[in-house]
Amino acid sequence: ALIATSIGLMIGWTSPYLARLTAEDADLRITDDEASWVVSLFPFGRLFGAIAGSIIMEYYGSKRSLLISGIPIMISWICIIFADSAVWLYMARISAGITFGMFFSCFALYIGEIATSNIRGALVSTIVNGMPLGSLIGNVMGSYVSMMCFGLVSLMLTVCFMMILPLLPQSPYYYVRDNNAIEAKKTIQWYHRKSNVNVELEVIENFVRSSGPRSLRDKIAQINERKNRRAFSIIILLFIFMQLSGMNTVMFYMEIIIRSANVTLLKPATVVIISSGIGIVVGWISVYLIDRHGRRILMAVSCGCVILSLMLLGLHFMLLEQNFDPKSLEWLPIVAMILFMLMSIGIVPVPTTMLSELFPDDLKSLAGFTASITSALFAFISSRTYQPLVDLMSEKYVFWVYAFVMILCLVYSIVEMPETKGKTLQ
Repeated sequence: ALIATSIGLMIGWTSPYLARLTAEDADLRITDDEASWVVSLFPFGRLFGAIAGSIIMEYYGSKRSLLISGIPIMISWICIIFADSAVWLYMARISAGITFGMFFSCFALYIGEIATSNIRGALVSTIVNGMPLGSLIGNVMGSYVSMMCFGLVSLMLTVCFMMILPLLPQSPYYYVRDNNAIEAKKTIQWYHRKSNVNVELEVIENFVRSSGPRSLRDKIAQINERKNRRAFSIIILLFIFMQLSGMNTVMFYMEIIIRSANVTLLKPATVVIISSGIGIVVGWISVYLIDRHGRRILMAVSCGCVILSLMLLGLHFMLLEQNFDPKSLEWLPIVAMILFMLMSIGIVPVPTTMLSELFPDDLKSLAGFTASITSALFAFISSRTYQPLVDLMSEKYVFWVYAFVMILCLVYSIVEMPETKGKTLQ
């Protein structure tokens, strides 16, 4: 979870420092348009990371791809440390986005191959929760320390990840694909200490053999099989819904949104920190619930909370436009932000968990690439269009559009999304 926490730090960096950098008295001042690019270049970098991660994983395995993903974010923190213009910030965000794209392409597949079915969802949720933890730490640090200090602390965390990951074994699936049964047995024994090694090895060998090397034509035919076509459509739609929920927009612009909402009851930075803290608590609750109550119910509850949150935000800005007393409305955006963080119980962990569960062995890297590239593209679209849309039609309509997308997601998760709780990869 260290690299997820490092990515979370970059996410958490955005809200406090954008508020600082766009202030009139900022030492390094950037315009609203430059701020919009700072926000959107992070998901833009994910596009390149998704491509790189999938290629590296195909040839070197998911673990090595994870290790290499730490390099761009190290470069990112170095750029933050030395930043004296918007260009340095652009480079930092693109580099961090590359790491995010690579990480997202392979970590769920790595976990899917090393974890048993009864803990797989919880383990994926645990790692995903490293991001809200990092975001909270970033929100807190960003309110009190300089960008240079922030970059130095974050760089040290990434270095720790680069030192620890090589100590973990490859997945047994990797060694089976490499025809190395001896190492595969050792790895199974390391990860699944109470299992029957020979039986589990045979299951993995049969699974890998059944989805062995295929030509491009065979792979296209395999994708067109009904079950695989449906799996791809599920993953693509879930990640589109996730990004069009306003997740990146609200997280990146949270402090600016709170200021625009005329909240004085609490400092905007305090609201951000409280909301992030609640997101962490909810995320850890999802670790407990996801393998007990299933993916579908968590997704539905999460969607319902986010819909209510976005409707309240839109209502607040509409009432402000109608000249209602801001003092009487201050509770609305605070409650809305807290509700919004309940996305961590379903909208955030469920798509990633299902990515690790729905695909045969030889389609996993393609599935990871598809999920990462889809997520990156729609995250870029969502974050880059937020400020222009606000300028065009005001905050209330933007948040209501996000709410409408979440209504569609709620319906889809109830009607179409399969329940994968407790099912094996085979």
